[in-house]
Amino acid sequence: MSAIRLTRRSLLTLLVGSPLLAACTPQVPAPPGQPATVTTPTPPPAPTPTAAPVSWPDKARQLATQYLQAWERNDYQGMYQFLSLPAKQAIPQDRFVARYQAIVEGAGIKKITTNVDQVSLVPEAGTPSQAVVAFTVTMDSTEVGQIQEKNTLPLLLDGQQWQVAWTPDLIFRDLAGDRVVRVESGAPPRASILDRKGKMLAGPGTVLEVGVVPGNVKDETKVLRALASFTGSKPEDIKKRYASAQPDWWVPLGQYPESRRQDAQSKLANIEGIEVREVTARVYPLGAAAAHAVGYLSQVNADDLARLASQGYAEGDMVGRSGIEASMEKELRGQAGGKVYIADNAGNEVRVVAERKVVPGAPVQLTLDSDLQQLADKVLGDKTGSLVLLDPRDNSVLAMVSHPAYDPNAFITGISTSDWQRLTSDTRHPFQNRPVLSSYPTGSIFKVITMDAALEKGGFQPTTPFDCNGTWKGLPGVTLGDWLPGGHGHLDLEEGLTESCDIVFYELSKKLDSIDPKILPDFARQFGLGAPTGINGLDEVGGTVPDPDWKKQTLNQPWYTGDSVNLGIGQGYLEATPLQMANVYSTLANGGELRTPLLVRKVGEGATAKDYQATTVRKVPGSPATLKSIHDGMVRVASTPKGTAYYAFQGFKVATAAKTGSAENQNPDAHAWFAGYAPAGKPEVAVLVMVEGGKLGGEVAAPLGRQVLEGYFGKR
Repeated sequence: MSAIRLTRRSLLTLLVGSPLLAACTPQVPAPPGQPATVTTPTPPPAPTPTAAPVSWPDKARQLATQYLQAWERNDYQGMYQFLSLPAKQAIPQDRFVARYQAIVEGAGIKKITTNVDQVSLVPEAGTPSQAVVAFTVTMDSTEVGQIQEKNTLPLLLDGQQWQVAWTPDLIFRDLAGDRVVRVESGAPPRASILDRKGKMLAGPGTVLEVGVVPGNVKDETKVLRALASFTGSKPEDIKKRYASAQPDWWVPLGQYPESRRQDAQSKLANIEGIEVREVTARVYPLGAAAAHAVGYLSQVNADDLARLASQGYAEGDMVGRSGIEASMEKELRGQAGGKVYIADNAGNEVRVVAERKVVPGAPVQLTLDSDLQQLADKVLGDKTGSLVLLDPRDNSVLAMVSHPAYDPNAFITGISTSDWQRLTSDTRHPFQNRPVLSSYPTGSIFKVITMDAALEKGGFQPTTPFDCNGTWKGLPGVTLGDWLPGGHGHLDLEEGLTESCDIVFYELSKKLDSIDPKILPDFARQFGLGAPTGINGLDEVGGTVPDPDWKKQTLNQPWYTGDSVNLGIGQGYLEATPLQMANVYSTLANGGELRTPLLVRKVGEGATAKDYQATTVRKVPGSPATLKSIHDGMVRVASTPKGTAYYAFQGFKVATAAKTGSAENQNPDAHAWFAGYAPAGKPEVAVLVMVEGGKLGGEVAAPLGRQVLEGYFGKR
């Protein structure tokens, strides 16, 4: 029996941990009278693993990665914790942190990325005492663009832990001993905006800077009284400005345009303590006359810096806010430059870390004519509205005026709080560039499009007869009147355009609607309405051309014939900008080629200059015969007694094709429109006048159109 038990134990030992164990579990005999029990043997303890050898390169890479990641986060205190004891003894934490912060702020470093390249041990075999970790650091700087440095991080082994043997050249190579990092920066002067003849619309000029030298003041009461009279500020506020200044300090109080030189001379001259100096600043020679097209500048704010700091903008810099100053900001400003370099204690340059060259701004030449711009501004006067002149030969903008306006010089010399409040609270919105950003019902100047559609798609002829008795009942249950009480009598279609007979155009629109209600809206779009004109250099709105789909989607209402009738006379839901309507008449003047208006003619100078031309969009639908009929009807508008612009153009020696309009709107008074071109036989200028609330186009807008044409042709 003992031999058998020995054999069973031996088998048990061999089978521990084997899959066969489950099938060969021994049964231990039970005492007499009890069932046998099955026992599970206890496995032997697992062997203790042998400790893996320390991977010194991995630990060095890990330490270097942690140190460099702290640098990426600008966690300089965290970086300091990785330094070796000798390094910490060489530079205290506050100086360590301050040095990194000064470089980051001075160079305008906004982002840091790092990468560990290679690890080397010294000695290479056995337990090392030192390690060298090669790394690359990339910094995005507002002053010089991107800085990239390849460097090496020295590590010392302290027991089982690597530590950074820090020296200043871990910031930039060669930054050792008493050397320092220096940053130089500079921005080029802002380039000029010029008119078509090269005259300056915005650029460098002289302004007057008024200030006080406190130590030179003899009679303070006299000084404060004179300054208050000139500046409009309170004497106590002026005194606060220089109260804490040193006696020999120059304390500037404000800048004023050259036009105030005589005023300054009469009020401030020969008063001890007051000085008037000439300084260079950006000036706008045309002032408010070209404000909306040219635009204005103002100092960057916090929101601007968040967006523009990476491009080199800093506090105190100016940025374009509207018009060409805003749209051509990048070109006009150029590229600010800078240099980050290491210098010795004598200031000598040791090594240039990174440099970005200053790129001068590019002058921008517009198609505006300064003389015509000032003429248009004077003609529009104090009326609220727009005046646009286009050259139909190349579709360039000769003049574009919006009223009311503002003086962009005020934002350079310093706009007063009261003036700013006056501008921003003005319900006429003087900052609104009306020719491109305001859209209106057009009234009867739209009728040229209705006539084109009727001749092309409606089966009408220029000689188709109509009878106008002053009322129209062409729609069930609706009676519409003509603008002329009693009506126009018997006339044909071409005469209907000349006399702007509403009833003729009710009939045209009704017929077009019966054929297809989308015909007239489609023709309006073919003439460029309902979409931006594509003028270069300015933002613009597209206006509205209503049709059955638009009305369903926008108002969830069906289209009625009455909607077409309203559209046919430029009313209803139709809205267009003054520039769009000027472009319609420039298109008619050139024979039917719709083009983008051209405002920016050239950017830059010399071989690198970029020239721009108007782009052809499409030929508008209209045969030569159709366009001639429209032209002939327009010529009689200004030259025959029944024409709606006849009285405004009596005696004018240049044949003019014209159209007037009065557009009902949400305001009590209709908007007054005038559009046309001259000379009628060989057009070289198209004119658009729009006066908000001007009532009658023939009586208010047409005379303004004549005045600006007289000025245009009178120059010759």
